[in-house]
Formats: sequence, structure tokens, C-alpha cells
Amino acid sequence: MPEQMPVMSHPSIKSIPMAMLEPFRRQAMKNHGQTLERLAERGGLCASEVLSIMDGIGWGRVKNCPENDALLVRRIEAWGKR
Repeated sequence: MPEQMPVMSHPSIKSIPMAMLEPFRRQAMKNHGQTLERLAERGGLCASEVLSIMDGIGWGRVKNCPENDALLVRRIEAWGKR
């Protein structure tokens, strides 16, 4: 498994630890019909897709916006402190 998931179109984050997404593998498959590894190979996910996977929300229901970009930063920081 790759160590990092590329994050597309984020103003400051280029990738996140793949381990952060591992617990949500089934939701990634449900949302995208692809494994986390395949998604990484294809260029990664945008912030809204990462949040959708982590929150168990269907694809396309979380919008790309500055607030969600900031939320992803906070989630990464919290994950790193665990």
C-alpha cells in the first residue's frame, strides 16, 4: 500500500497518510468503486472526497469549499496527535 494519498486541488496539502484512510476503506470502495491504492494511482482525492469517505457520506454530497479545506487540515492535525 502506498504511504500517502495524493490530495488534489488543496491550497496547502499535497497528500495525507494512507493510514488515515485505512479504517474507511469500505466507504472509499462504495463511493468510488475503487480501492484506496487505485485511487492513489489515479491521482488521489480532493478534500471533499476525503471528508466524504471519512464521514460515511456518499460521493458528491460534500462540496469543495474553503471551509472543507480547513476542516481537512484540522482532521489531519488531530489524527497526528492521537
